[in-house]
Parts: sequence; C-alpha cells; structure tokens
Amino acid sequence: MCSEVCDSGFFKIGEMKECHPWITCNSIKDMDIGDLLGYGAVKQIYQSSWKNHTVAYVYINNREFLDDFRAGLNFLKAVGWSKFIVQLIGFCEEAHVYITEYHPLGNSMNIEKVLGERNIIGLKERFQLCADYVRILGFLHNSPLGTRVMCDSNTLNKTLEQYLITSSLTLVLNDVDALPQVGQEGIICGHREIRGNFVAPEQKWPHDREEFTEERMPRYTEKVDIWKIPAVCNHFLGKSEEARIFRYHIFSIHKQCREKRPQARPTASTVLQFYESLLHWYFKDSNYSAKEEL
Repeated sequence: MCSEVCDSGFFKIGEMKECHPWITCNSIKDMDIGDLLGYGAVKQIYQSSWKNHTVAYVYINNREFLDDFRAGLNFLKAVGWSKFIVQLIGFCEEAHVYITEYHPLGNSMNIEKVLGERNIIGLKERFQLCADYVRILGFLHNSPLGTRVMCDSNTLNKTLEQYLITSSLTLVLNDVDALPQVGQEGIICGHREIRGNFVAPEQKWPHDREEFTEERMPRYTEKVDIWKIPAVCNHFLGKSEEARIFRYHIFSIHKQCREKRPQARPTASTVLQFYESLLHWYFKDSNYSAKEEL
C-alpha cells in the first residue's frame, strides 16, 4: 500500500489505492485517442483513458521541436512526484508520446468560467490562486533539479495556459518544455528577441540601433519570473470593486516585484510569505463576506 506520495517511477490517480509503475509502450499503443484538449508548437494533448481512468495523451506536434518535447518529458521523469507539477503516468519515447493526469477544468485561462460555475464570488479563492502560482515558482526556483525559469511565458495568456486548475481549485504546472536551469552565467529564453510589457526589462534587447543577436544578449536569472507575479495575480483577482480595494494590501510587495533592477526584487519565497500572512489575517473569518470586510 502506498502513501499519498508515490516513489519515483510510480503514480496514483483517481480512486487508486496503490501506486502503479509508469505505464509503457505496450499499454500506450493500445490507448484510444479522444478529443483534442489543446495544442501548441511542441505538442498536442488529447483526452484518452487507461483502465477506466481519464488521462491526457501528449503527442509531439512538430518534429522540429523534438528536443523541447524530450526536455519536458525528462523533467517530469526526473522531478518525481510533486503537488506542484502535473503527474506523469507513463511514456513511450519511440512513439514520442507521454501520458499525464487529466484535469477536466482545463488551464487557468478558464478561471472566470470555473469560478462562475461554482458560484464563487469572494476574494479568498481568487487570492489563493495567486499564492498557488507563487508556490509553483518557488518550487521551480528551488527545485531538486536546480533553479528553473518559466521561459514559455512571454504574455499573460501564454503564462496562464501553462497551469491547470485541479478539482480542489489549486494550480499545477502542466507545460514543462521550457524550464532551463540557471547557471552561473544566467539564461536566455529562446533564440529570438522578446518584446512587450509583460516580460521583465532585462529580457529585452538593450541595443536599439543594432539587430538582435543571441551572442550579445545579456543573460538573466529567475528574477524574470518575479516581475510577472503582479500581472498574473491581478488577473486572478478579477475586476470587482472588492478586488480593486484589496489590491492596496498587496501594492507594496507587487511594487517590489516590478523593480527594474532584478537584484532588488524579492524571491518567490518572500512573496509567498507575504501572501500567506495576508491570507491568514484578512480572511481569518471562515464566514468571510467581501462586502463586510471591505
């Protein structure tokens, strides 16, 4: 009998009482491919089933991105079980397929629809999503595989698409194809110039009058993820009057996150500590009513 956490190489989903070894090519080749759940440059994701359990069937979309596909699979294999990362169920490398846990609520682009269907109108659940997002960043920045950066996050929508909503309204990271490890010299996300207000200043090409070259682009660190926290959290909080007033309580920490100098930004752990303290005292009444509190 396994505990809630399975050892590396094992998984447990649904009502399973025991951990099961990752499934292999023999099982995966017999699986039917159902509805398309999503797709991107690297992979396509379909709904499928294994022994009456609904699962996600992940298949490479473009062989030109085979290295990215393998990087994502290798990360899932190496990181083991984590409440922050989608659970790996099995893989067939020769067919360029792997299987993960299925989350029917979809990615966090769907959050307004999900909250509406559950008739959730208060701020507590919304702000808990902010905390979940920062917890995942904290895990990546201090992972057992080294400091990792969310490189596939150049816009708000692209960032939201990386995270799935669980049935308990928490977040798990689903897209792990572009999580480079920060070395002594730092990293560069991708091979092209990055633009836009969402990305951190240090991710932008600093030589206006010269054409972008990867060799001359300054390297950066995981602090680029910190820059994006306010925009993601503001999205989760929504546009209500209660949310507008609540933002005054997180203004100070979000201002620090948007410091132009990366070294001046807090760590994900510091932001999370601030969020958790706010969750504790602001929402301490279990019968919280947004209008009464504000």
